[in-house]
Amino acid sequence: MGVKGPKNCTFTLNGVNLTAYVEQVDLNMAVAELETTNLDSSAQEFIPGLPSYDANISVTRWDKVVDDVLGTLAITPGLVTAVIAFKDASGDTVTYTWTKAFVTGYGISAAATGKLTASPTIRLSGVPTRAVS
Repeated sequence: MGVKGPKNCTFTLNGVNLTAYVEQVDLNMAVAELETTNLDSSAQEFIPGLPSYDANISVTRWDKVVDDVLGTLAITPGLVTAVIAFKDASGDTVTYTWTKAFVTGYGISAAATGKLTASPTIRLSGVPTRAVS
């Protein structure tokens, strides 16, 4: 079942709710694959390694509020808290919280006939807490 776009995700970084400025949040979770193939194997064998997390954000309404958070963290890197929450069609919410997050990329785009946008990448360090409500 599809989920309507508006109000299905929130994004907070360093205590500032940036949801009203964001068009899309891509939360990426990956698990390293550790090869355990040995001389007795009949095919490659693997076990799960450590997970890693990052988020690609599409800022559709760039302004000073956004830059006060992202620009500052891009110029003076520091660990901050990141909270990303997703809500499904029935109203159930899954919230992921990292207490160690930092900006790894921050692009600002401007066009003569368009609007200002931004595309930050956030590294989410460590395992998040996951809450369901």
